[in-house]
Amino acid sequence: MPQAAKPPSLPPSQIKPAVRRVRGLDLDKPRPTAAGWALIMLYFAVPAMLIGAFIDILIQWASGECVGLWCWLFK
Repeated sequence: MPQAAKPPSLPPSQIKPAVRRVRGLDLDKPRPTAAGWALIMLYFAVPAMLIGAFIDILIQWASGECVGLWCWLFK
């Protein structure tokens, strides 16, 4: 069985820089995944919505008039 020909060995000073610097794959910059966005929404949006709903309930209880988003949607 014939063997594959070996490329000639060159001293490191004669190897091109692009060929010499092989260290692995280039990775993209880190970015939030879908699970990350879901956790951000859970951590920030849900409490903000609950606080807004609580403020709407307080305004409705104090004034007797419904001014919140839920009243607007269900009229």
